[in-house]
Amino acid sequence: MPHSELPTRRQSLIGVDFDDNTIELKHTISKQLYKCPGCRGAIPIGSEHVLVRIREAGGESYHQHWHRDCTRSIVRELRELRARPA
Repeated sequence: MPHSELPTRRQSLIGVDFDDNTIELKHTISKQLYKCPGCRGAIPIGSEHVLVRIREAGGESYHQHWHRDCTRSIVRELRELRARPA
């Protein structure tokens, strides 16, 4: 399945980073105020943004909320990048 550069309402992206962690990027709408780790700017309530779920190679997982444009830096570093329906 061809994919766009960033996740959309219709597709999520999943790939593997250089530490062999699985990274999933999913389009979402904020239900509370978040701080983007990419630029440290605010993600206001009701804003479209990307939920980044990190599953570490050792089994631990956590997530972060990023501005859509800030996730470009993540996507560039992923290998085995593929799309899947959202």
